[in-house]
Amino acid sequence: MLLIVTVLLFQNYYLAPRSETMREEIQSKYGTLQQYQAYVKGSGITEKETQAALTDMTTLEKRLIPEKSEFLTSASMQRIVSELAENSGLNVLTMRPINVLKEKTFLFVPVYFEGSGNIRQISEFLQSVEKNPIMLKVDKMSYNVTNLQNPKELRFKIQVSGLGRI
Repeated sequence: MLLIVTVLLFQNYYLAPRSETMREEIQSKYGTLQQYQAYVKGSGITEKETQAALTDMTTLEKRLIPEKSEFLTSASMQRIVSELAENSGLNVLTMRPINVLKEKTFLFVPVYFEGSGNIRQISEFLQSVEKNPIMLKVDKMSYNVTNLQNPKELRFKIQVSGLGRI
């Protein structure tokens, strides 16, 4: 009888509380393990995103103006814009560079030009700016009808800028 009472007391006062403590400890460690697993899965996604960002950066690097000095980048921008305007059939009257803006390791190289042409030629110019292998952006643009007798002929003022590296 004393043996049975001893076993019941041992079970109720030692084994039952100890098993409950062990169960809570296992649940806690399992929760921590799940957090680590989620972190590892998340880092895999982040690694893929980082790789995609690096690929995008190398693609963008190829689209920068390749010249390394302000003067050469400005001259290159004038040449690019002049070629695009000529290929589009625009009549360029004036073209001038605008001060280069520096932002950390990049140069923003704007070129301003005025001229005349019809709406189709201006549209072709804008499409060629968009498709150009060098990254270009139209900053400002205005156009007016110069002759009311011939409303298809437009006078335009456009500012285009390119991006280069210092």
